[in-house]
Amino acid sequence: MINVQYPEMRDQLLSALQALADPRHQRTRWGVEEPGVDYYDDLMLNVHILYDDCKVLPDPSTAVGRVIVDDEVSALRALQQVLGPLLDELGSSPDGTYLSHPTWPDVIAAARTALDTMNKPDS
Repeated sequence: MINVQYPEMRDQLLSALQALADPRHQRTRWGVEEPGVDYYDDLMLNVHILYDDCKVLPDPSTAVGRVIVDDEVSALRALQQVLGPLLDELGSSPDGTYLSHPTWPDVIAAARTALDTMNKPDS
């Protein structure tokens, strides 16, 4: 069990990383609204979790003890290194623009690594 000040925020962070690490989820769920379904997901929702709600990015070291532990900083920093410049470049472009960008696979890989790091029992 990871001991952080805000475990609920950590759960939100893990959910956002899962969405960023799963290209199938991105293609089939992002931007999809269904009558009677109380669920919505898109890129910017996950970006807001990372940058605004949990404040893990752009500098993960500031979230140590609150949402993450020391061992997770480098993996989240690697995500920032690929996601940050892409956000700067594409801004509020539609999700499809991000998904078709040549560096999007790097974001997926970095998110997957961060997710795997956070899910390690000794993290």
